[in-house]
Amino acid sequence: MSYGVSSLKWIAAATMMVSAGVAQASVTVYTTESSFMSAVVNAATDTFDDLLPATGYDGPLARSAGSYTYTASAGPTSPILYGAGSGGDAWLSTNNATDTITFDGFASNVYAAGAFFFNSDIAGSFLQRGAVVVTATDTSGTETKFKIFATTSNYFGFVSDTALTSLTVHAVGKNATVWPTVNDLTLAAAVPEPETYMMMLGGLAALGFMARRRRRVD
Repeated sequence: MSYGVSSLKWIAAATMMVSAGVAQASVTVYTTESSFMSAVVNAATDTFDDLLPATGYDGPLARSAGSYTYTASAGPTSPILYGAGSGGDAWLSTNNATDTITFDGFASNVYAAGAFFFNSDIAGSFLQRGAVVVTATDTSGTETKFKIFATTSNYFGFVSDTALTSLTVHAVGKNATVWPTVNDLTLAAAVPEPETYMMMLGGLAALGFMARRRRRVD
């Protein structure tokens, strides 16, 4: 099956329009685990329960959530990550209170990341003080930052229409020293927006129409 020059121009123009729409990246933020999970597909969670409490780990760490691979690191002062929480529910923290946890090196199909973000004390126990700043960055350079009062139920999920490149977490303590802490990091692919489905269906319908016209001419 072949297309005429005018048909090829139309297909190229349609492709450019779809590409232009995709290029305008944005990050959507969800503030509950349930709303985040409803917005993604093929989600997998790294619970960090393999980490030992009160134990330091030389970073960066090669980690995985299901089939999604990523790297967890700490810095800039110390590269050591810390196993916080308890044996029944381990968390990931830093060894230095002023350091940032960085998740990056995501597999190329990671468009969404979510977790529980809060603070812990020097022993790795939950500390209901201070706040946490979470920053998500995607391939377009878009960054979304939030400062939240830290409790173990604070959840943030970030969904981008381009691949995520990093997720960073650091703690802010006003009247106490606090350590940034993360539990249950979930990575996933995003659910396509209805408009994306419509564009895809419209493009397929147009190609089918041109194919029928071509067969009739032949």
